[in-house]
Amino acid sequence: MTDPYLFNGRSPDEHVAGCPECTAAIALVERPGHAQAPPARLRERVLSRARGRRQPATAEVAAVAVPYATQVALMDELLAELSVPQWDAPVPKHGTVRAMVEHLAANDARVAQFMGVRAREAPVHRRWREQAGALLERVAGGAHALLGVEVALAGTRPARGSLRQAMVQRAFETWTHAEDIRAAVGRPRGAPPAGEHLRQIVEFGLGMLPRALKGPRRHVSATFVLTGPGGGTWTVPLAEPSERVAVLLSAEAAGFCTLLAGRAREFPYAAEGDPGLARDLVAAAATLGCD
Repeated sequence: MTDPYLFNGRSPDEHVAGCPECTAAIALVERPGHAQAPPARLRERVLSRARGRRQPATAEVAAVAVPYATQVALMDELLAELSVPQWDAPVPKHGTVRAMVEHLAANDARVAQFMGVRAREAPVHRRWREQAGALLERVAGGAHALLGVEVALAGTRPARGSLRQAMVQRAFETWTHAEDIRAAVGRPRGAPPAGEHLRQIVEFGLGMLPRALKGPRRHVSATFVLTGPGGGTWTVPLAEPSERVAVLLSAEAAGFCTLLAGRAREFPYAAEGDPGLARDLVAAAATLGCD
């Protein structure tokens, strides 16, 4: 093709000089450190086409879709940077990085298949990423009432929960295994999820905790005071009826999430009340990971 054909008889420079959209696009490319807003008409056209294909997710759906999407994007970037030998780096419990990504894809499939997503045959990175993307698209395009439907959860023991819980668990496991990969290939730890995302993981774990306790049912409650981003105060009935608060356990929220993943080499906490129950709660929390 010739320049006159592409630019209606004008040179590229003449076209750009008279086209604000091209000028803005070139500025964005040539000056990556100085982000500029796209032209208003371009932004509205893109948004209009996007809305035509699918309405924006409701706030309730976005609240669980965004944390998972964030962790999927970070994991995708990490996997794209791995060398061929690093895919075979040893990882505890799963053998190699490759085997662990296979495990992650299989756990994602529990929810993906419920949403009508079937993974196609492809190299593990692509297969995992395409499945995760299709799952996000289905969830984001669904009604918020769907979040209450019961689905299978991942874990060493059979468990079920709402789709909302399952999506929080998918974000949690993706974050956990990204940290496993960084450790396996000698990279520094990544930043923890945003505070509101950590809080979802905390609440997911606390909701699962009573059924993870071993021994006879305890008709008492436990109060958790977790500090830092994602923190707060929760009182969890360990069985109904719950007669009284038997223990108050204080710790850091991100550390509690690491405990839930089964990745805490140590877990600093303070307890008031029944010290034996506090130890049992910590031990039970450490079994709630997806390995």
